[in-house]
Amino acid sequence: MNKTLHLFVGINNYIVERLVDIGALMSVLVIATVKELGIMQLVIGFESYKTASCVVTQTLGRIEGLPIWIGEINYNMVFMGVDTNNYNVYWDLIS
Repeated sequence: MNKTLHLFVGINNYIVERLVDIGALMSVLVIATVKELGIMQLVIGFESYKTASCVVTQTLGRIEGLPIWIGEINYNMVFMGVDTNNYNVYWDLIS
């Protein structure tokens, strides 16, 4: 049986439930969530990536150094903004 780990994470004064993928090469936020959190102005640049199904796609940009907190732990993270409704998103960097 597959089990997924979800944590409650604080981002921009909101508490959101997020999937934890310890094998992920990068952290992804769906653009709808980015807009809902009011951090769209932090999205910069465009980058191309290849999905696990070998489809090349372009992100809407990178969010650098976004402060998050999980419990008592504060951390600045880098996220990629992705415009998708598919939450089974896996990415590999195209060099």
